[in-house]
Amino acid sequence: MASTIEKLFPGFTSEQKRNLLFYTIGIMCYKLGLESALGAVKTMMTERFNSNPETSPNAFAIIGLLEGLNQLCQSLGSIAVAPLIFRFKTPRVLGSAILFFAALTLVFLIIEPATGGRIVTYLTVNGKESPDPSTYGNWTPYLIFPLFLAIGIAYGIVELIRRVIPRDIVGGDVAKLKKMDATVHIWYEVAGTGGAFFSAFMIQKLGHVYALIVSPPLFILAAASWLQVSSPDRNIRVVNAPNRTVLGAVAHYTAVYFSSIVVGARIIFSSRKFSWLIPGYTVGLVFHRYLENGIAPNFSKIVLGDASMSQIMVGGSNFGELCGAFIVFIFNTQIHTPIPWVRWDAIVLNLVWLVPGLAYGLLTTGVSPYQYAWIVAALYMFISMGWAAGDVSLAAYIQSQLEHQEEEEENSEEVSPLGAVMAFLYSSYILIYFCINFGLGRYLDGFANKVKAIKNDKNLAYSTGIEPFYIIAGVMFSIGCVVIMAGTFIPKGSMAINPTLSEIDSPILDHEKAEKEYLAEVEIVQVPTQN
Repeated sequence: MASTIEKLFPGFTSEQKRNLLFYTIGIMCYKLGLESALGAVKTMMTERFNSNPETSPNAFAIIGLLEGLNQLCQSLGSIAVAPLIFRFKTPRVLGSAILFFAALTLVFLIIEPATGGRIVTYLTVNGKESPDPSTYGNWTPYLIFPLFLAIGIAYGIVELIRRVIPRDIVGGDVAKLKKMDATVHIWYEVAGTGGAFFSAFMIQKLGHVYALIVSPPLFILAAASWLQVSSPDRNIRVVNAPNRTVLGAVAHYTAVYFSSIVVGARIIFSSRKFSWLIPGYTVGLVFHRYLENGIAPNFSKIVLGDASMSQIMVGGSNFGELCGAFIVFIFNTQIHTPIPWVRWDAIVLNLVWLVPGLAYGLLTTGVSPYQYAWIVAALYMFISMGWAAGDVSLAAYIQSQLEHQEEEEENSEEVSPLGAVMAFLYSSYILIYFCINFGLGRYLDGFANKVKAIKNDKNLAYSTGIEPFYIIAGVMFSIGCVVIMAGTFIPKGSMAINPTLSEIDSPILDHEKAEKEYLAEVEIVQVPTQN
């Protein structure tokens, strides 16, 4: 057994293997709890806002607004990471954030039984099984706002630290970092796939609130495991840096974040090899997120009658991401740039037409909504396979293209080109996603209200509910295909089917530069602490 582990992780010290074990256990518990928590809360939002008479007419617009604010809070959480990890050990910050996440999920589990909430039962409406709102606790759905926004902050902290802590565990050895990243990513996606399917099962059996019962124990286990990881203390080495409180540091890094957006915009629009990242990365991310967080729950509620079925679709999507990452790993040396992968991602977006296209014919001829959710999950698998392939390769591309610019940005010790470009691209994603999600939410409300008014006519309810998705899941995603595909022809030399880095106006990186590009993402100077 020991020799097998040594072959899998050559060069790892005993302490590094121990840390990797505890970190991987923690990441799997976290992902399992995360899928259960987010799946339940998003189902809760969809069901509660649609069943409450006060919010029902504008339910999907409210949900779009809430999700946009949640993503803004994720950005705020990521900003808070820098001052925290320079004052406390990274595993402690990570464990504290996930315990805060667990406490927020417990709030729902406390208020639901306290206000009369029961295990979910189902009603048959137009031939579809839908949750019975009379089993819900008597609390206002607007309470979801502060809790979901606080969840966004905790989620943002955890997700950013996940990208920082590997260097704490194995140091600066690129081979070890890549081995660790590959190992953790595989188990992370395995847990994500199983967690999404398990979440769907729990929500359908217990309801969207009581399904949260699995999340706090999993988050506590994740925190306990992460706290076993040893990590060096950190400190910032900045000339004449003032002593700041934690709140002062958060305000400072907020200003740095917005400054980095300006720097990132200047870099992005300075060259064709960067400007194509807006359609290639940002627009692609928008459509992938809307596929999982927009179409899946909205289609599940309006057409299938039960928002919890969206978790089946998300499970298929997660499995597709796992397969896509494997494909990139296998063909890493044959495909020289992310352009072929991004083109694949653009083409498979057209498969979303099948979500509404197959629905009426199958649902009115004996296929149950539950069975149809699994058909959509299979489609999502192929679509997300293309997205994951593009995303994995784009991450390496962005680092490699910006590596030589690190030395050019001497005017700021805190804003790096890599961080600036990612800040601009992600901020652009938040803005575009918010506008699309909120606008389409208002559009969907009109059709959802028509479906709610239909009584005892299953076929009419299906046709009315499916109609808007020809525009959203069909026309809009085809437009996305055109935009993303056109963007891949912006760089020089990109007309080739499989262009090389040299053809798109970038030097082929040697081994030494490859090490620098991999480590450039985490620019934290470690300084021995003073006794």
